[in-house]
Amino acid sequence: MLVRHAVSAVQLDGQWYASAPMPNPGDGASLTWRAGGTEATARLIPYERGIVIECEVRNTGTATVLLNGWRPLVIDEARQGALHIGEEPWQASTLVNGYQSWDYAGIHPLDDAIKESDPPHLRHSWWTCAIYAPDRRGMFVAQVLRATRFATAFHWRYHRDQRPASELPTAITTFYAEEDGSPLSEPEQRSGTPQRIRLPVPPGSRVASDPILLLYGQDGTATLRRALAIAGRASGGRASSAPPRGWCSWYQLGLAVTEADIRRHAAFVSSRLPQLTRGTTKTNRTVIQLDDGWMPRWQRWGDWVPNEAFAGGFSAMVQAVRRRRLRAGIWLAPFLVAADSQLAADHPDWLVRGEDGTKLIDPRLTRAYHVLDVTHPDAAAHLTSVFAGLRRDGFTYYKIDFLYAGAYEGRRRDGAITGTEALRLGLQRILDAVNPPKSAEEAYIVACGAPLLPIVGLVHGARIGGDVGAPQMQDGKATAPQVGFPLILSMARNTAARAFFDRTLFNNDPDVVMVPSPQLTLDEARVMVTVAALSGGIFMLSDDLDTLPPERLALLRNANLLALAGGPAAEPRNLFAAPEREARDHWFAFPQELPPVWIRREAGGRTVVAVFNWSDEPRPYLLRFVEVTGRAGTYKLYDLWSTRRGGRSLGTRARNVRLALPPHSVRLLRMEPVAPARTGDAAISR
Repeated sequence: MLVRHAVSAVQLDGQWYASAPMPNPGDGASLTWRAGGTEATARLIPYERGIVIECEVRNTGTATVLLNGWRPLVIDEARQGALHIGEEPWQASTLVNGYQSWDYAGIHPLDDAIKESDPPHLRHSWWTCAIYAPDRRGMFVAQVLRATRFATAFHWRYHRDQRPASELPTAITTFYAEEDGSPLSEPEQRSGTPQRIRLPVPPGSRVASDPILLLYGQDGTATLRRALAIAGRASGGRASSAPPRGWCSWYQLGLAVTEADIRRHAAFVSSRLPQLTRGTTKTNRTVIQLDDGWMPRWQRWGDWVPNEAFAGGFSAMVQAVRRRRLRAGIWLAPFLVAADSQLAADHPDWLVRGEDGTKLIDPRLTRAYHVLDVTHPDAAAHLTSVFAGLRRDGFTYYKIDFLYAGAYEGRRRDGAITGTEALRLGLQRILDAVNPPKSAEEAYIVACGAPLLPIVGLVHGARIGGDVGAPQMQDGKATAPQVGFPLILSMARNTAARAFFDRTLFNNDPDVVMVPSPQLTLDEARVMVTVAALSGGIFMLSDDLDTLPPERLALLRNANLLALAGGPAAEPRNLFAAPEREARDHWFAFPQELPPVWIRREAGGRTVVAVFNWSDEPRPYLLRFVEVTGRAGTYKLYDLWSTRRGGRSLGTRARNVRLALPPHSVRLLRMEPVAPARTGDAAISR
């Protein structure tokens, strides 16, 4: 039995009410229990070879009660509860997934107290929990099926407690799923703890939890991918089979961007970087995306009108982009309103209030921004008007940012909805404005700074990590951007951990590619391009292309790499077998080591394999073909970082190949099967 003595619980008016223990969760069943003046029910529903747990409370009393949260699944030692995932759970590892795009995602040991002096920790993962037991190749996944009302985190504790090997605990005795209000943000690209909700449940009414899927399989990461695919289908995921590629103004030009910059880069891409546009179609043109900096200066978000750098408005600029057979994109932070904006001054009633009645301020940012209340009819109409106007201007790519703020809890015009519901209401407004219902869906929406499950079905793509650099400005002019290898490590870590989200929930957006000198060596730039190309998702450039030296521009013109962009996401080999033992869970915690081998399967038995050296020292690597392809045969090898079309031939190799890797470098190979295995190996250096 995988789960023993689990219960469900609901919190009403500050008090928890728990059910009796569940029957075997592999069977369909329901539990009913009294919770104050209400009746609570938990249903266990067989679904897609797993089980779905969904709870509901019905107010059978005569007074309104306040719902504060759900725990659809609770396993605790006091009730002799247990979660069995393998015979040796102390060897297990877990996915730690952050609440929103910019938050940390990585693989940790299940027993997070590595040193003997460490106390046991209560760990958590938002939206998706995956625990891998290597002794059985067993993967246990607890996954939010649809996130429409609450913010869900999975919590667990496992600790060996310095016991001898013969007495090590063979089960996880603390594990629960908790559905609360959305968290406030904190510094260091980290989301805080959930905010308490006070959701009124009047007499005779019902409130349901968001459903939780439990899945177990002995096929490693295939079970995790399957769980996410089930959630994507249940949530109406809108991922594109051909993710966008293009250029974004932010990292090089920042707030100093002008209309001339957009026109200049459209001309450059169409005439001097045609490799980026090959293979695109009429409905999926290469994007030229205007980022932050176009509204009244500086960053008066909420006043979504062009500043003096775009004095002629947008229509002519967009038409100039489209005449070059490109599509125009634009950035907005639709739910944040600058305190010094005209909108805040004219419509204070459109802003979310805190519990003390004052206008809510986003604690993440260094200046004051309020939150738009999309439950106010006039504010909602204004949101629609902004996006419909941009759509009339011809924009068909929308990067919408800082979305976590739209999910903050607070006092809204409609007091009966949660922050997550408010976020989804706003996103539905945006989607309908740029892709009117019953019309062809021509506009693409990418979410950034976004709670990862509530956005599914309302956007097409989503950022899966923090910013990979920072623009710099002096005297109102853009200067060299800030970028370095440590942030490439963070980019790679999040891309690896969230690889399974790609095309199951949305198109992954690992953030942009940059190849600046001297900030990155050529090897480091190749690493960044390779990670983005193998992410499977959106592929955007962000250098000032006119100023790149020829050897840097050649990296972005490499047809072999560009042909990989937008294909299936590569999976790091043995991702769960190499947890970060000294990990800290925020974006700027740079990993000491990551899986060196990333693999993408192709048609005809071909395989693309990237071998990374993440370290500061040169390293050799013996690439065993059986570990990459499942067969130890003979293969033709091609170096895809060569400028030769299809890659430079490295000859035919049997069983394995030895690679010499400089610090912060990558070898990118395509392997084509030739014949069964024979003895021998070969060495390849740079």
